[in-house]
Amino acid sequence: MPAVLVKSIALVGAGRAARDWLELLPEYPELSLVAAVDPDPEQLRGIRARGFASVAAMLDADCVPRVAILCTPPSLHLELAEPLLRAGVDLLVEPPLATTPADADRIAEISERSDRCAVTATRLRLASAVASTRLRIVAGAIGRLCAVEVSLCRKFDAREGWRGDPALSGGGVWTELGPDALDAVEAFAGPVRRLRVLEAASRQGADVEDEIHIETAHDGGVVGVLRVSWNEHSERPIARCIGDRGEIVLGSAQAILRREDGREEIIAAELDASATRGAVLNDFLRECRGPERRVDTGAQTLAWIHAAYRSVSSRRWELA
Repeated sequence: MPAVLVKSIALVGAGRAARDWLELLPEYPELSLVAAVDPDPEQLRGIRARGFASVAAMLDADCVPRVAILCTPPSLHLELAEPLLRAGVDLLVEPPLATTPADADRIAEISERSDRCAVTATRLRLASAVASTRLRIVAGAIGRLCAVEVSLCRKFDAREGWRGDPALSGGGVWTELGPDALDAVEAFAGPVRRLRVLEAASRQGADVEDEIHIETAHDGGVVGVLRVSWNEHSERPIARCIGDRGEIVLGSAQAILRREDGREEIIAAELDASATRGAVLNDFLRECRGPERRVDTGAQTLAWIHAAYRSVSSRRWELA
């Protein structure tokens, strides 16, 4: 249990992402779910909290939670974050932070002026299996790191719901899974310095891309290859870190260190989605009680998301 006293929490948006957080909350008896916000009353059905059609209605009812998790379409994040932050609510935001860099910067500015947290949920940066892998790389277990391959795939109908509407989502599979892919490659290879799109496709015929392949460049000549897709349940590892004396393969079940002499060692157990989400929530709660605010990575990640979309048109390397 995090060493922090928070009495009330609200879910803003009651779709799939919110349901994942809802499943986690029973593990946090110090958090009391006081409100859920969604314009669709069917989405609120079954949630044991006061239901509101809008953030404005919640605040007008003098229901001001201590923290809130923002799970709405990204295009609404600034519109909803501003009144919450100004009311004194700390925010955990499902990525991406916004759909435009200007909106992301505005959220950061309002949170700073309000002395409130606006933290992007960076799942893979905080996963214990990722941390164990990173420690082995830093310790030289696979020699000099040369390349990192990241693959995040799930079956999804690109024409279903708001994710297939670029006006609401800001993009397709790259907007949804790209933040996690960038978190993973930067956890192992360090900050992205430039990127280019190798391939982008809309195989399902929707208005957004459903598959994209991206190459990233990092310090020390390390290369990243990112592949995200809504067209398959991939059997590929989530990440493969390739060194000049071995490799580490990070899958959903375990992380395996393979040395150049053929020996293998399991260095981390299951990359559990619930535990990873819990690590994000714990980190957020610690940030809320901290005396100083750290710089959130959400705006920088969004800048790389947009750089990739520019690269689709330019067919060149792009900077954030």
